[in-house]
Amino acid sequence: MRTQIGLLSVVGFFGLLATADAQTQSASTGTAFDGTYHFVTGASVNPTYTSSKGDTAPCPYRTPGPLTIASGQARYNTETGYELVGTVNPQGQLAMHMAPVANGGSRPLEMDAAGGIDANGAAHLRQRASACSYNFVWQKQ
Repeated sequence: MRTQIGLLSVVGFFGLLATADAQTQSASTGTAFDGTYHFVTGASVNPTYTSSKGDTAPCPYRTPGPLTIASGQARYNTETGYELVGTVNPQGQLAMHMAPVANGGSRPLEMDAAGGIDANGAAHLRQRASACSYNFVWQKQ
């Protein structure tokens, strides 16, 4: 019985060490991608959209703010002032979102972005929204 209790204690101790190590690794996730990325270029995915009144209108050119990443947490502001937040995983994949916001009393606005960071420090994201979607590129400085 004492041998079994001793063995369980050793196994439990090493289990705690493994848990502490896993928590330390997850806390530092994304540090290779930390920094400020400056906007390089953007393009509209769809040339037009249909307004809430049923009119067709062109998608305007948009210039987002810088993309910043710190401790695996990513964020940027759209040209229209909305903030997108999310995470970057150890492989450089970005997943970002914005909480739904009332758009001047009309239908709620939803926006998200997904993409990745390449080996040269360029972040490529597709920002999707209910009207216009964009492909954006930032470069790490």
